Amino acid sequence: MKLGSACLQCRSGKRKCDKAAVGTACEQCKKRGLQCSSLQREASTTALFPSPQNVRSNQSSSLPPAKVVEELIDLYICYIHDKPHSLFHEPSLRQAARDGTLHHGVLFGIAGLSARFSSNLELRSQGHAFANQARAFVQTNLEAICLENVQAFVLVGNVCLAESNPDSESLYFVIANRMAQLLQLSKEDPVDGEVSREVKRRVWWSLYLIDRWASAGLGLPRHFYNGGLAPRLPMDEVMFSQLSVTGAKDMNNWQPGIWSHMISLVEIFGHIQDLNHELVDQTHWDENSIESRVLSLAERLAKFEDELPPAMVYTIENLDIHIRRGIGRTFVALHLGYHHYCTLLYYQYLDQRRPPTPNTRVFAQRCKHHATEYCELIRTSNQLGGAEALYNIVGHMTVVSSSVLLHTLLLGDDHELPMARHRLESNFEFLVKLREIWPSVDIMVSSKEMTFQLSKLIAVYQMKRLIAFQDACLRTAQNDTHRFDKWMVKFLLQHVLALDEKDSTTTPSPSTLPIGPVEDERLLERSRVTESIIRAPYVTM
Repeated sequence: MKLGSACLQCRSGKRKCDKAAVGTACEQCKKRGLQCSSLQREASTTALFPSPQNVRSNQSSSLPPAKVVEELIDLYICYIHDKPHSLFHEPSLRQAARDGTLHHGVLFGIAGLSARFSSNLELRSQGHAFANQARAFVQTNLEAICLENVQAFVLVGNVCLAESNPDSESLYFVIANRMAQLLQLSKEDPVDGEVSREVKRRVWWSLYLIDRWASAGLGLPRHFYNGGLAPRLPMDEVMFSQLSVTGAKDMNNWQPGIWSHMISLVEIFGHIQDLNHELVDQTHWDENSIESRVLSLAERLAKFEDELPPAMVYTIENLDIHIRRGIGRTFVALHLGYHHYCTLLYYQYLDQRRPPTPNTRVFAQRCKHHATEYCELIRTSNQLGGAEALYNIVGHMTVVSSSVLLHTLLLGDDHELPMARHRLESNFEFLVKLREIWPSVDIMVSSKEMTFQLSKLIAVYQMKRLIAFQDACLRTAQNDTHRFDKWMVKFLLQHVLALDEKDSTTTPSPSTLPIGPVEDERLLERSRVTESIIRAPYVTM
């Protein structure tokens, strides 16, 4: 592998380096207050984790002990890595942590996310402090344009998501996007080894996926558009993790990984988002045009599923294989996303005001099918070690699945009710489990009572969205339940925004619903069942 003569910081920042000798800092790094990689490594060392940037002495002294760092990285790799984002080469990450050369923004960002998973209560309680240190570090080093800062900004953005701080989340992600563009991560650098190239690909594609989700979550325009220069899709995760830290050997037997399929899928997700937004912005719906677009997207989703390699198709046998390979949770994440995106595509057809077409009933059944499959996958994966889906955004997807089950409980046939109730209860058992992780133990303020109230408020945020959804269903009575409008799109896509009550000026409240007609009596009786399921978690708060 050809080695670059410039230091890693100057290479990352596309600056001319004075080619300092090993053991001395170059002038560019001295001017910018960066700790030059020449101070720490031989010229042949990989560019993935250069020495930490210059930090204040109090930050250095507060680094967690080596064993704690090892545990935090283990938890991050287990529950976060390769799920909502894929930022690191695992052996390189661990090596940098052992060497003490891991970028402090990355270190504290990982700690801020993963401490919540620790069985050690004292360590869990430090999660908020770790997150604050990560935030302070990236803010101090905002102008240091390097790969490690991109990774750190993504981590801090995820911390903000966990703390229900969507504005800051969006800002950190946007900064990461711009840095990645300035670094031209979508272009391959001939001086990089295979590991470094793959890390850059994964960071770039992670930003692409994050942009699809985060922009929708706030109802803002996307920054990544299809058709531009893009790197090769990520390789097989196990194969990548088995590459040596130096990564000098080129991959002649490259194979696509789970993340390559995630990227193909999230590209379709973008079109589903666009369709749903366009529908609620239109004053008149052309049913033929809408159905044509739905069919086109449905064909793409079907093609995606049909073209999956046999080992990537969801079966219990394949899940077991991927668990043994150490990527069971990533495999589950792929298929949870697939069922969630399908649910969103067909969700509009739960609106009973829609004029009947040959496919209306078929599409509504498909929506229910994918919501059910999502629920079953959540239940199965959480019964198996090594397959649990415990990253943050799963809470929102589970709420969307639950809203479809709620539709069945309120308006479905009698024979559908027992299984719908069982699945809704299963979803809520899972949401209660998530509540214990995101983010109650991370919120640290001086007042114990305020700590309890704030953590309680954030922890039940997604549950409150579903309760607001159910209340809206009851206010709109039978025919308007699941009406597809701007409020509904906000519920489905804008997952970080508070869900206001639906306008009730033209629809009755639950207390004023007529109870004489048989259908309304049945609706009210079923609503009591759904309300008991949805509000049950509050008893244990």
